[in-house]
Amino acid sequence: MVSNVLVAVDGSENSERALDFALNFSEKYDAALTIINVNESSAVAAYPDESMVVVAKDLRKFHEDILEKAMVHAKQAKPNMLVSSSFREGDPALEIAAVVKEGNYDVVVVGHHGVGKVKGLFLGSISEKITRSVSCTVIIVR
Repeated sequence: MVSNVLVAVDGSENSERALDFALNFSEKYDAALTIINVNESSAVAAYPDESMVVVAKDLRKFHEDILEKAMVHAKQAKPNMLVSSSFREGDPALEIAAVVKEGNYDVVVVGHHGVGKVKGLFLGSISEKITRSVSCTVIIVR
């Protein structure tokens, strides 16, 4: 039985497709949906250089905007669906795995290639890491 679905968004086209898939999937199973975005730029703020702190704040705002845009889309597409959001900072795969364990999710939906880690230097690695680190079903959307 599927009652709790998590979908990761990062602003990429594939994550937008993953969100649409998750919305339809959650509706089909009458499941609650949580949309998560992970800001992996928090390490930038550790540098003492003031300009790096500004960059980190800008990146945080960028990621918060991605999450807000996804929430607006979800509410417009499925106004009667129970949709919540989660914003985390850190390594995307580790944070998503932690949220899965904390929230007892049945299914995780992710895009095949996102825009993390220097715009795709490690294409697919986040979805692969998630697949290896959670015990629930992971759906990778192309």
